[in-house]
Amino acid sequence: MTGPAQQGRCQPAAASPLAIAVLAAGNFVVGTAGFIVVSILPEITAGLNVSLAQGALLFTVYAGAYAIGSPLLISLTGGIGRRRLLLAAMTIVVASALVCACTRSFQVMLAARAAAAFGGGLYTPVAASVVFAAVPEPRRGRALGLVFAGLQLSQAAGLPLGVVIAHQLGWPAAFLIVGGLGALSAVGLWWTLPRRVVVPVTSLRTLLDAGRDPKALAAVFVMALHACALILCYGLIAPLVMRHGGNVGLTVGVFGIGGVVAGLMMGRVTQRLGAVRARMLALGSQVVILPVLSLPLVGIAPLPEALLVVQALLWHLLAGGMMIPQQILLMQRNPERGAVVLGLNATMNYLGFALGSALGGLVVAGLGYDWLGLAGGVAAGLAVLVSIHSERMYRRDGQAL
Repeated sequence: MTGPAQQGRCQPAAASPLAIAVLAAGNFVVGTAGFIVVSILPEITAGLNVSLAQGALLFTVYAGAYAIGSPLLISLTGGIGRRRLLLAAMTIVVASALVCACTRSFQVMLAARAAAAFGGGLYTPVAASVVFAAVPEPRRGRALGLVFAGLQLSQAAGLPLGVVIAHQLGWPAAFLIVGGLGALSAVGLWWTLPRRVVVPVTSLRTLLDAGRDPKALAAVFVMALHACALILCYGLIAPLVMRHGGNVGLTVGVFGIGGVVAGLMMGRVTQRLGAVRARMLALGSQVVILPVLSLPLVGIAPLPEALLVVQALLWHLLAGGMMIPQQILLMQRNPERGAVVLGLNATMNYLGFALGSALGGLVVAGLGYDWLGLAGGVAAGLAVLVSIHSERMYRRDGQAL
């Protein structure tokens, strides 16, 4: 017989609103730690006495380590409690930031950047799986939106803040502050997260099974194409904006604000429209918005500055929250291996960034800046087609949502 006390012990722990806010703060730290080198790269390379081309490896190594390490580490740590694993991941991020602040060796910093990627590659997917497991379904979309907004906020506020700190106090201070914020987040995680969050145990076999599932692979490949379209244009947004006669700082700032609002609102949109329609809204918006940047190809004058700012706002407002319905779909359809599939999704996100950056350079070198919007729209169109094909595969297997 099972008594009331035993039944209570079997109930999954629920995450409080404060715990969700702390998880979001952790994502802010992870995002800032990951991308901060992009905003202060000239200062870092001058301090380490290396070229800008060498310095670019600091992000390349991070992206590669994240892409490879995230699904692998998640599958190998499936037996560790989620609270303990999140604390370990944040500790790694903090330690790597402190090493980056203290070292003057380029090789040591590269190793620290790889470690930061491993920590971030664990933290973000595991945080999403905790939300899915510990938040009731009616509030799940909003909670995921808030947690993901932490990453968006790191791009909108964390990176510019890093530039200010680096200019005022030197680039090591930027890493020290990231480490301090990470330490505060770790304390918050310790005090607010439930001691026991019930999630399926993952293993290396879980990863291998997911890698052999054509439906799961098609679903995460959507993320790669979406990220490719986004970064293909955003990675070269400064020269694009200047060609249109706009203000780079204003446009980038508005783009970041759009992403933060998207992170906060997409959870509600997903609850209202459903995850499939919400994802299609995010995917399809880039198909419409990005080609606007290529209007000069058909003899139409570049956008005036005001319209360019509106375009940037709508672009990230509609497309920037795509990760939220994507994560919900992956978790609902892969309950037994959800965290691993989220790790694969993170891998595809970074592979998409790498592919988009490379394609953007090729488009500019071969055709010119005016073709970037059209190229991004084509990549976004492919994402829509793969998403439609993925939904058909799930419907055939009776997993339509």
